[in-house]
Amino acid sequence: MRHYALVLAVFVFVTINCGDCWVFNKLNYEQLARAAEDPDADISDDELRDLRLSLIYPGTKWCGAGNIADDYDDLGPSEETDKCCRTHDNCPDLIEAGETKHNLTNTAFYTRLNCDCDEKFRDCLHNANSTTSKRIGTIYFNALGTQCYREDYPIKSCKKKGGWFNRKCVEYEYDTNGDKQYQWFDVPNY
Repeated sequence: MRHYALVLAVFVFVTINCGDCWVFNKLNYEQLARAAEDPDADISDDELRDLRLSLIYPGTKWCGAGNIADDYDDLGPSEETDKCCRTHDNCPDLIEAGETKHNLTNTAFYTRLNCDCDEKFRDCLHNANSTTSKRIGTIYFNALGTQCYREDYPIKSCKKKGGWFNRKCVEYEYDTNGDKQYQWFDVPNY
């Protein structure tokens, strides 16, 4: 719950400070009204998925929760940034919220990706080198405080904290005598 409140606070802060409005997409107002009238009613998995509030960054169709693209080749005006987000959205190695893979359980409310995908996303945003790519990078890597996973030597401790409010580990100490294993890592700063 604390993480949700933090994400909401960051969203409000970023929205106010970037001067752009996020786009709510794929909202089915009829389903929202029906769900509000009878909170005990059974709804299908598809309806539940449709009730989720999705946000897409202005000028993109792939940057945010979900996408509003008509097809894979449909990109927004911020084309290079959108390509980065599209590739990131299609990462082949991920763990959905509540799922377990590589002996890791994702307890977050969002999907977590293999660190390789997040590193490629970060590099792509840097190479796009636009105002939009910088904002997306700052939001995803610095503000949201997401985590990724990879196989590495066991983490002994965090050698150095960083990021907003020193909340994330930016340098780890490893037990190089141990066997490599999958584990969670804080994403690097943008």
